[in-house]
Amino acid sequence: MMQSQTHYRAGLNRVSALLSIISSIAIAILSVSQIHAQETLRIAAVVNDEMISLYDLKARIALVAAFSGFDNTPETQKRLAPQILQQLVNERIRLQEAKRLNLKAKEGEINNEKSELESQAKIKPGNLMKSLKDNGINPETILQQFKAKIVWSKLVNRKFGRTIQISDEEVDEVINEIKHNKGKPEYLISEILLLTDSAQKAEESSNLATRLVQKILDGANFSTITRNFSQSSSAQNGGNLGWNRIGELGVDLAPVVQSLKPGQISNPIQTLDGIYIIKLNAQRTSGGLEGPPPGPPTVSLRQLHLAIPKQSTPAQISQIKLLSKTLTKNVTGCSAFNTILKTSGSKLSGDIGTFKMDQISEEMKGLIKDLPIGKASLPSVSSNSVVVLMVCNRQTPIPIALDLDKIRRKIKGNLMSSQLNLAARRYLRDLRLESFIEIRL
Repeated sequence: MMQSQTHYRAGLNRVSALLSIISSIAIAILSVSQIHAQETLRIAAVVNDEMISLYDLKARIALVAAFSGFDNTPETQKRLAPQILQQLVNERIRLQEAKRLNLKAKEGEINNEKSELESQAKIKPGNLMKSLKDNGINPETILQQFKAKIVWSKLVNRKFGRTIQISDEEVDEVINEIKHNKGKPEYLISEILLLTDSAQKAEESSNLATRLVQKILDGANFSTITRNFSQSSSAQNGGNLGWNRIGELGVDLAPVVQSLKPGQISNPIQTLDGIYIIKLNAQRTSGGLEGPPPGPPTVSLRQLHLAIPKQSTPAQISQIKLLSKTLTKNVTGCSAFNTILKTSGSKLSGDIGTFKMDQISEEMKGLIKDLPIGKASLPSVSSNSVVVLMVCNRQTPIPIALDLDKIRRKIKGNLMSSQLNLAARRYLRDLRLESFIEIRL
C-alpha cells in the first residue's frame, strides 16, 4: 500500500512539472505575440487616413540593414529610423496618389524588380522572398517598396511625359558644349542624394551622410548603399550618372569631383538640392562628338626561343643569334614558322598569346609595331635567350562612324530624363504639402 502511494505521488510530481514547463512556454509565446501586436498597433506616423506602424518601420530598417551591411542593433535602428520613416511616408503618399488615379503595379513588373534585385544582391533567381524570410525580414516591406517605385514612374510619366518639350535649340546648345569640351576631362561618377526640406531633416541627413561615407570607406558597396538611401532618381541604377563634363556638374560638385582620384568618394557635400556623396569611378579625355579614340591594336604572337647557356662567351652568343636569323630568314606565314618552332626551338617556343599593344614592353613593341603579318622579326637578345617574334593576327579597332541623328536623340532623351526628375521632385513636394503627415516617434 505504501509503495502504491509513493508511485502515485511521483506521478503527480511529473505531471505538475510538465504542466509548469508547458505554462512557461505558453507565457513566452504569448509575450512574443504581445510584443509583435504592440509594435503593430503602435503608430510611427500617420499619412492622411493611413498609419505606418512601428512594426512597418522596424521591418524596413531590417531590410535596409541587411542589404547595406549595417548591423541591425538598437543603436542602428535609432540612427536610421528618421530617414527610413521619411522614405516610408513618401512611399505611402505615392501609393495613395496612384490609388486615387487607379494606377497599379502589375505582377510582371514586380517580378522584374525581384529579378533585378536578386541579380544585384547575388541571390539565386526566385529565392528573394525565401531569403528575406530566412533572415527574419517580412517580405511585404520590399513588395511595398517595389510597388511604390513602379507606380511612381507611371504617375510621373502620365502627368509630365507629354508636357515636357525639349527644343532643337536646347539640343544644339549641348552639342556645342560637347564640341568645345574636346580634349578636356570627362568624369564617370555615381551619386547619393539625401534631401533636406527642413532644418530638422537637414541635421538628420547630415548625420546619416557622415555614417554612410564611413560605411563605404569600411567596405560597403556604394551601389547598394545608394539603392537603399539615395533619394535621387538615379538610385534605381546604383546612382550611376554616366560620363559628365565639368560644366554639367554645377559649382558645388565640380571642384570636388576634380579633386578626386578614380575609386575615391567625397565627403558629404551640402547644396541647395540636398546633401551629396560622390564617387569618381573613372576619368577620360573627351573625344568631342566622336567620343573617345578607338583602343590600341590587338596582336596574336608566336616566338622562336633559343636559350643561351650559362657562361656563354660573346662569340657563342653571336652564333646563337646568327642561327635564329638563319632559321627564320626565308620563313613566311605562321604555319611555316610553327614548323621551325617544333624542330629547332626550346620548350618556350610557340604561341605566347594575344595582347593589346599597350600591354607589351617597349622593346617588344619596337620589334612588331610595323612588322607585317607572317614575317619574322629581327632577333632580340637578352641575358639568357635569343627570341624571334611573328605576328599571326592583328586587329585594329575601327572608329565608329558619327551618327549625328543618334547623338541628338540621346541628348534629347537625357534632357527629358533630367526634366522629368525635377518635375517628379516638385510633384512629391506638392503632394507632401497637400497631405496630412504626423510623425509620432
